[in-house]
Amino acid sequence: MHATIDAQFTVSLDQDKTLPLATLAESLTEIQLEATILEELVRSLDEALVEAYCGEKHARGNGDCRFQRAGTSTRTAVTTAGEHEFTLHHVKDTAATDGDPTYFRPLEDLIDFDGQRIYQEDISLQAAELATSLSYRDAVAHGDGFTPMPSITTVNRRVREYGSKLGDFVRDRLPGTNADTIVPDGTKCHSQQDHCSYHDVNVTLGRLPEGDDTETTLLDVNVNESWDETAEALEETEAVTDDATVVSDAEKALVDAFESGDRSHQLDLVHVGRTLGYKLWKDDAFPLSERKAIVSGVADDLFHLKNSVALHAPRNERLAIRSRIDQTLENLEKEAWRLERQDSPKATAYLREWAEATVTFAELALDQQQVPWTSNVVERAMGEVSKRCKNQWMRWSEAGLESLLWLNLVQYADPEQFAAFADELLERSAKTAITMEVSVDATRGEL
Repeated sequence: MHATIDAQFTVSLDQDKTLPLATLAESLTEIQLEATILEELVRSLDEALVEAYCGEKHARGNGDCRFQRAGTSTRTAVTTAGEHEFTLHHVKDTAATDGDPTYFRPLEDLIDFDGQRIYQEDISLQAAELATSLSYRDAVAHGDGFTPMPSITTVNRRVREYGSKLGDFVRDRLPGTNADTIVPDGTKCHSQQDHCSYHDVNVTLGRLPEGDDTETTLLDVNVNESWDETAEALEETEAVTDDATVVSDAEKALVDAFESGDRSHQLDLVHVGRTLGYKLWKDDAFPLSERKAIVSGVADDLFHLKNSVALHAPRNERLAIRSRIDQTLENLEKEAWRLERQDSPKATAYLREWAEATVTFAELALDQQQVPWTSNVVERAMGEVSKRCKNQWMRWSEAGLESLLWLNLVQYADPEQFAAFADELLERSAKTAITMEVSVDATRGEL
C-alpha cells in the first residue's frame, strides 16, 4: 500500500524583529503539523482501500459490484502526534455469508485503532510513565503542556493495566535467570482498604555476573505476600542459584526464607551500627556517650575488614584477608562478652547471632567471589518507592500499588527490560513494514 501526501507550508517572518529559535519551534508545534499529516495519511489510505473494493467513486458500473460504498462514520483518536478526527468509509458486502460481516471498514484491516479506545497505546504509555514519578493529577497536568493527556481516572486504569502486563512480562523472562546474589528488602505503604492500615511491600533485586561487572535486575515485587512465598516462587522459576548469597538487613523472616541449603547471608554492614545502637538503648545499661563509643568501635572493626578486602582481594592475598576476618570475629566476640558482663543482653545477643553474617563477603573474597557488603542497591530502589508512594496523604489499593511499583521499579532497576516491554506493547517491530521518504524544497523563506 502506497500513499503520497503533497503539502505546502508557507512561513512568513517579520524582519523588523529578532525571534528566539524556541519561539519559532513552539509556533511550529502549535499548528500540529504531525497531526495534520497523520490525518491526511489515514484519509488517503482509507480512500485507496475503498476504491480497491468498490471501484472509483461515481464510476459507471459500480452498482453491479459485490462491494458497495455504505457511508462514513467519524473515529476520534489521540496519539503522541495530537488529537485526531478521522472520517472512515464503510463498505457493504452484498454477497456476505453468515460467517462474514455485511458491513466493514476496510481501513481496519490495515490500521488498528485499539478497539474503542480514544487514547492510543503510545500516549497511554507515556501517561503511565509520568505517573511513576508524579501523582496522577500532576501527570495529567504536566503532560498537557506537551500533548493531550487522558483523564486522571484513565491514567489510573492504564497504570493498573500496564503494571500487571509488565509484571507478567518480567516473570515470563525469569526462568533460568540464575542470579547469584539476592538483595531483598521490604517497606510499608498506607492502605485505602478497610481490612488493613498498611500494605507490606516486598522488593527483590538480583545481581547477575557479567564478566568483571555485575548487572542488577528486578526479580520480584509483591504486595501483602510473605517472604516465604516470594522465595518459593523464585525457586520454582530457577531465577536464583542454589548457592546464591543473600545481602540484606537482619529481618528474620526474610533471611529464613532465602537462606536455605548452600546459600549464605551477608548482613548489610551499614545496618549493624544502627541496630546495635537501638539494642543498646533498649537495654538501658549505658549513657548516650558510651553507646556511641560502642557502636563506633564495632563499626570501625567492620569497615576495617571492608577496606582490607578491597586492598588485598585484587592481589589475591588470601592470608591477609583470612587474618583480618579472624581478628574481626574475635573483636566482636570480645565486645559481646563485655556487654554481657555489663548487663546488656539484647546487644549481646545481636552481636553473637549476626557476627558470622558480617564477614560473609570477606570469606567469599578468599575464593575470588565478589559479593556486596551493603544492600544499598535495594535501599535506593526503596527510596524510589518512598518518593512516589509514601507521602502521608497517599492511600493505595493492593492491585493499584503493585501495578505502579512494577512500572516504577523496572524502569529504575532494569531500563532495558522496560524498553523491551514497551517495544512489545506498542508493536514497534511493525515499523519494519513502514517506509517513509520526506522531500523538502526551501526558497527564500518559502517551503
